Amino acid sequence: MSGVDAEIAAAELALYRAMIAQDFAALRALLADDLVYIHSTAVSESKEAYLAGVAAGLYDYGAIETKHAKNWMHGDVVIRTGLVHMVVGERGKPKGAINLLFTLVWRRESSAWRLVLRQATRA
Repeated sequence: MSGVDAEIAAAELALYRAMIAQDFAALRALLADDLVYIHSTAVSESKEAYLAGVAAGLYDYGAIETKHAKNWMHGDVVIRTGLVHMVVGERGKPKGAINLLFTLVWRRESSAWRLVLRQATRA
């Protein structure tokens, strides 16, 4: 695994840990200000709308695991695709397991990778 591939895998893992923990400081640091977050339900949200949804309990993550990921680097942008298994639900309701095909677009900002785009489709 190249240096950049390892950095992107680590950034993705940090993102999922922050989502599960609802660690808003970490999420704010990992998500670009111009983020577009597209859910598998075809809902598209900005950074602030996504964070508000997490805070409101719309997205309560139990587990997130990536499989079969591949990266393409273009300058300071990395496109990552793969399959992710999630256990997720609304707070206070039973969580369900879903498998998603995903595209993540990471952009290097200063010395950190930040998520610019997330698109998911049910597999």
